[in-house]
Amino acid sequence: MKKKLQQKHLQNRAVATKQQVQRYVKAIRNKVTGQNQPQSLVKTNRFCLTNIELAFAQREIEKGNKKLEKLIGFKSNELNSDREVRVSLDAAKALIANSLPSTDITTLVTFILNHADFPVSQFIMNEDLSPEVFRDLAILFRKVSKSTSFYLIARAKMIRPNGPIISNLFNSIADEYIATLNVGIGVITYNRKDHLAKTVEAIKAFTTGDYQLVVADDGSKDDTVEWCKQNNVPHTNCANKGVVRNKNRALYYLNEVKKVDVLILLEDDCRPNKENWQKEWVIAALLWGHINYAHKRIIKKEDAVVSGTGSSTLPYLCRLVTGQCTACSKDAMDNIGYLDPRFSGYGAGHVEWTERFIRQGYNGSTEKHWVYPAINTGLNSDDAPTFKNPEQLEKNRALKKKISKDAHKREPWVNTDEENEFLEEIESIKDQ
Repeated sequence: MKKKLQQKHLQNRAVATKQQVQRYVKAIRNKVTGQNQPQSLVKTNRFCLTNIELAFAQREIEKGNKKLEKLIGFKSNELNSDREVRVSLDAAKALIANSLPSTDITTLVTFILNHADFPVSQFIMNEDLSPEVFRDLAILFRKVSKSTSFYLIARAKMIRPNGPIISNLFNSIADEYIATLNVGIGVITYNRKDHLAKTVEAIKAFTTGDYQLVVADDGSKDDTVEWCKQNNVPHTNCANKGVVRNKNRALYYLNEVKKVDVLILLEDDCRPNKENWQKEWVIAALLWGHINYAHKRIIKKEDAVVSGTGSSTLPYLCRLVTGQCTACSKDAMDNIGYLDPRFSGYGAGHVEWTERFIRQGYNGSTEKHWVYPAINTGLNSDDAPTFKNPEQLEKNRALKKKISKDAHKREPWVNTDEENEFLEEIESIKDQ
């Protein structure tokens, strides 16, 4: 009886919170945009000033905010609705830093986002405003730009992780945005057909929505290829070239052929164990560019976890890293490229790839000790036997040290002959 009452109490609280969120959303829209002009403050794909923005800019200048006049590039007497205004990232930061105590920050940030001449996530993810400002802006942009709304509410969630209104909005806005994305899932395997079968079946059972799936098989001698054919799973059918080459096959196919927005790469002994498992991995990839798997052995080790809670908005930062699952956003992937093809056999290739992301400013740190971003939500690993070769591992570690200062972006091949061979392997997937 007591348990039933507790459950009913929790359900009532959830309903009340949802109703509170709905009332709040309506109130914010009415307050900022006006009942009859729901989209008068926010807009997409044009740089001309709206009447509301024009009035806001002129008020700010009249109140003594001369910096605004300089930063937007026009004098007050030159401002009109035909003027195009483009705001750089540096100008956006300066506009916030030089705002007046009386400035309506919500309106100022809306102005910046409307006229941003840069990816707005770069500004949102690095600006320290109140969670209320980010929350209100997420509501305003929700029907105009799902992407902008997602980053805004995610930033609010990072600052106030346990706020009920923010948490509810974050879940619903994230769901709306993810539904618009093309998600790719690759599984790499070699001579472990039974593990592969369990992983693919788990992906099909627990992944919600549409997604692209590919199996990169590295020349298995067992029944792996036959199983893929029987189950209509897109797969490679090529010679054994090692784990780095095989990961690059899956990544290239998803990135270049299927043009996915987020890539999730699984090893065949790491598989989903709950419905909608991919949501946290997609969110983490979008927010941080690159995320790894936090194996239970890693997070249990003393001093292995430097910070974080393991959630998508606040991932662990670990001193150790494993490549059993990795997720990347397309933007990050296009910036960093592929695992370095000079690695052969087992070891170091994935670590070197992760460190390239971190060197380019994605989540993690190089101070004193490398720390790597990781989560483990929705996955379980049964740790199949590896094809570890101590001699090859040492060679790869030496190579990693040698190439640490090479250009951050790498192709999945080292020369034209290897490129042609690699692309033929990719063609073997498309021809199925």
